[in-house]
Amino acid sequence: MKLYVDFGGYSAIEKGNLIIPRENILNKEDFDKIEVGEVVDIYSKRGKFLGRGFKNPAEVRIMTLRKEELDENYFREKIVNANNYRLELGFKDTYRMVYTQSDWLNGLVIDKFNELSTIQIFNYGIEKYRDVIVETLESLGIDTIYEKSTGRNRKRAKLPEVEGYLLGNKKETIIREGEAKFIVRIDGQKTGFFLDQRENRLELEKFIKPGDRVLDVFCYTGGFSVHAAIRGAYVTGIDLSKKALSVAEQNMEINNIPKDRYEFIEGNAFEILTDLADRGEKYDVVILDPPAFAQSKKYLKNAIRGYHALNRLGAKLAKRMLVTCSCSQPIEPDAFKALVIDACLKARKWAKIIKIGSQAPDHPITSKGTEYLKCLFLGVEEI
Repeated sequence: MKLYVDFGGYSAIEKGNLIIPRENILNKEDFDKIEVGEVVDIYSKRGKFLGRGFKNPAEVRIMTLRKEELDENYFREKIVNANNYRLELGFKDTYRMVYTQSDWLNGLVIDKFNELSTIQIFNYGIEKYRDVIVETLESLGIDTIYEKSTGRNRKRAKLPEVEGYLLGNKKETIIREGEAKFIVRIDGQKTGFFLDQRENRLELEKFIKPGDRVLDVFCYTGGFSVHAAIRGAYVTGIDLSKKALSVAEQNMEINNIPKDRYEFIEGNAFEILTDLADRGEKYDVVILDPPAFAQSKKYLKNAIRGYHALNRLGAKLAKRMLVTCSCSQPIEPDAFKALVIDACLKARKWAKIIKIGSQAPDHPITSKGTEYLKCLFLGVEEI
């Protein structure tokens, strides 16, 4: 079936954005008649072929810009190619193997943790190739596969949430990241461990001095915390999840960090930061790595207010350095920089950007839609 797009849809595809909402389809009646999960071809108003993909309830997810078959061989080839790309970059045991449209598998995410893998599917057309995905991963040496197709993207595709084992039954593994070790449990938030922050966690170690007091806010299972601790810091971590903090403590233990060098606090980050600031507490390095405050432009204004308040509090507590992150895709990198610097000024801190980080290269950026992670390393001083 041929579907034709308006200028907005045409422009999006030309810029590498491969999710086309129904509103950009010109022949909407034809779109509505097509069964979800069926293959469709996208054309410009003038009849230029633009791409091929699968119909979803409210959008088309383009898989390829070529007129090629979307069959079992396609899925096998793209998964193998994506894996080889990571191996060529130097990744070995743990990495994001498939990152949705960046790897021509729009609506599929695969993470590899040693011999264990987790997958997320949020495209009707990919659903019927689940067995092929499992077979391909098994051929690549994976012996446990856990599907965690839940959350916003799954709901957006109007697919029921699916969670459970597709192969094997291992529940955890220990991965290495530089000199640090981490326990990864597949029943954790998202896909077990935030691989996108790998380069930024390693970068943090360069700025830690023995004896530093480090505050890690939204610490989850202790990614930044462990890297700071192995460089001799005294770490305080804050997170709302008791389950995540339990794993964070275990991660400190397997890295042989003495118990008197860290503490984890369960609770609301904003409330705890406010209390710490009111008490006049100061930390050499403050790390802010919150969950996404804005999943879409609809929530952008509230997100900006939240990030500003968070960074103002973080800057108040920071003596030497503020490391601050945002994984909200709708917030542009330049806007985030301006927001953070303004928040620092409001906290009476003069901020200097030392380093600008992004998502790790196993999360390849191929368009505006695939870039989401911002990480700023800022030197701060009292005004």
